[in-house]
Amino acid sequence: MSEQVQEEELQEIAALVLEEIDGLLTTMDRAAERISSGCELQEIDDAGYHLYLARKDPKDHGSRAEAVMSSMQYDRFIQIIESIASQMGLCLEEETKLEIDLPLAEFEENMVTGGFERYKGLAVEHRNKCLEELISAVCRVLKERGLAVACVPDEDVIFYLPVVQSNNGLR
Repeated sequence: MSEQVQEEELQEIAALVLEEIDGLLTTMDRAAERISSGCELQEIDDAGYHLYLARKDPKDHGSRAEAVMSSMQYDRFIQIIESIASQMGLCLEEETKLEIDLPLAEFEENMVTGGFERYKGLAVEHRNKCLEELISAVCRVLKERGLAVACVPDEDVIFYLPVVQSNNGLR
């Protein structure tokens, strides 16, 4: 399969992921609009999503809101991506590779063979380059839509939408 086709497939899956989380994104868009026109977060219909405000001065609740934020569990985000990739015929399980970083042997004076006694860890990791590329593609599409995204594995995916301040009729 050529790079062009792969990139097109990534973009198509990313677009479908955005459709799946459209409720959250639309709610964030509406909230950002309402906040830019002077509404308080409590006055905005959050449609069941947890929305937060990022302020220039977090201690001063009267300070100007810089962004609307929300989060999703990382596992849920990955589950959405994997589900859509599967629907598109991409089997991510087959792409998973086990990587093992073995410690280097330790050699001491007068020692013919090395040992691993003092080594503190062994790194074993499942890596899926295809899933990593899908996550990057989704983040790129979200960035094009005006959102910043932070993925914290095993914790949360944080969505950050800057609030555009209105001029309140001033030109």
